[in-house]
Amino acid sequence: MKFTEFQARNRFGRDEMLAFVAGRLIEDAPSGLPALPGSLLVPFHEVTAISWDAASGTGRIEAVRDNRIDDWFYPCHFQGDPVMPGCWGVDAAWQCLRFFAAWRGLKGCGRTMGMENVSFFGQIRPHDKKIVYVVDVVSEESSDGETMLTGKATVSVDGTLVYTIGSVSVATAYWTEESPSGPSPVPPADDAPIRKLSYDEFAAKSKLNHAEIVALSQGTLIDAPGLEVGLLPSSLMLEVGAIDRLVFDEATGEGSISASRSNGPLEWFYPMTPGFKPTVLSIDAVWQLMGLFLTWRRNPGTGRALGFERVEVFGEILPEDRDIRYEIAIVRYSRAPNGDAFIRADAKVHAGGRLILAATNLNVGCHKNIRYSGYPLPSEMALGGKLKIREIAA
Repeated sequence: MKFTEFQARNRFGRDEMLAFVAGRLIEDAPSGLPALPGSLLVPFHEVTAISWDAASGTGRIEAVRDNRIDDWFYPCHFQGDPVMPGCWGVDAAWQCLRFFAAWRGLKGCGRTMGMENVSFFGQIRPHDKKIVYVVDVVSEESSDGETMLTGKATVSVDGTLVYTIGSVSVATAYWTEESPSGPSPVPPADDAPIRKLSYDEFAAKSKLNHAEIVALSQGTLIDAPGLEVGLLPSSLMLEVGAIDRLVFDEATGEGSISASRSNGPLEWFYPMTPGFKPTVLSIDAVWQLMGLFLTWRRNPGTGRALGFERVEVFGEILPEDRDIRYEIAIVRYSRAPNGDAFIRADAKVHAGGRLILAATNLNVGCHKNIRYSGYPLPSEMALGGKLKIREIAA
């Protein structure tokens, strides 16, 4: 279709979205239009409504993803407890704004900016059917040749609201940051042969090498019969390479995590994006490390990201970057009367010495008896929506 026809449309079906992702939908597309990622990273399959009110300077986009029991992320997030990564719901809100910017003809307005007041209070499971993303565009601002779109968003699964996002933005240029350099790369951790650890031995460690991280993601590192030990994602969703510092001060209730991950041009996501790592994977890496911290603090159960107050993005992780550094400051750690544990932290992510993003008040919880271990067989835990806790017979 012609670009004028594209802009006149108020909905786009599955075939049209696939053509847009492939760059084949618009015959005369202006150069620099924002694009959507392809293949495994396609965020949604239809745009069921898109509108703009010039008088008020506001708009709306509604997009749908058809959930599949065999979606690629379920077997690796997590092994023995499949759930759609919360980061993909965050990313879909940014991608909705990118498509909206393309529909509006806003050239170059596709850079991931900030996000605020993100709350997760549900989950998406393999037997759920339809995920709906709604972004209300509250402003389109232009100044000195730059443009920024800002909206607020919700994510629902089969009619149940599971995530809310208070503010989400894309723009033509990133925020600037006065400190261009970050922590120096840490030498690679020793990947010598490892052995299975008791929970006490695991909790006594202050470092974890890559082999230990992989073993933890496979459920083979900690020997704790009868305990529900926290999980890390495996395979493509594992964002932690090695941990060189785990610290906690009992007196203050504060701690820190310093970790790293290697990077290079052969990473799985680069062919699916315009040559940069999806920002949400860096956010997910911090959530993964926070969940690991809860396990390290001897909290049985399964981790879930609960949201964050604010994320500011300053740049992109590129194929030529060789190291990614995560620096996390634990600002609050607590246990609830029912045995659940919660952690709040601030974080910074660097790549190649550049500050990529800064996050404030990220939240993760560790909950008992929420796992869906019978995948792909249906069970009471096979559907998501509001977080469910399995009743255990006395």
